[in-house]
Amino acid sequence: MLRHNLPINKLILLYIIGEVPGIRRAQLGDAALATLSMDYFEMASALDELIKTRLIHIAARRDEKTLDAHEREVERCDLTTEGRLVLDVLNDQIPASTRRFLTNYLEKNALKRRTEDQITATVEETAGGMYRLICRNTSNGDDTFLLKMTFPSEELAKEAAATWRHRYDDILTMLLEAFSEGRNKKQ
Repeated sequence: MLRHNLPINKLILLYIIGEVPGIRRAQLGDAALATLSMDYFEMASALDELIKTRLIHIAARRDEKTLDAHEREVERCDLTTEGRLVLDVLNDQIPASTRRFLTNYLEKNALKRRTEDQITATVEETAGGMYRLICRNTSNGDDTFLLKMTFPSEELAKEAAATWRHRYDDILTMLLEAFSEGRNKKQ
């Protein structure tokens, strides 16, 4: 039976996940906190309750190798069938101003979410004891950019991975300018 006294924080989390299926756990938290309807501890508590009551499912996806900025597998959030039913029945309990804010917030941050999923960097140890950094930019499942570099230490490789994740646009621009230098001289 559906619980009609489900706290608003839980409904807000359900609403966000319903609007952005597969949203990263960290992105869900950012969106929820941006509403100013809850603090971090209230959000974490509501999220835990939603998981325990099986209204949402949070897990890393087997076929996804994306890591977050802390080199951990990305956890994605999805509504369960029960979660969808609860949201459908109680959606109007969320204040209209909060729904409008979230719609705008989620729309405004759609590019950022997509970019975080498309720009990846992984570090792996080689057979020779070095560390290989693999930087990728993917679009529609295809690599549009792939760079592999080997570093003498894991620390250097992870530092380079973080730089790629945060400054990929600058790095791509520099590479494109360097590759087109010869072309500009011929003209």
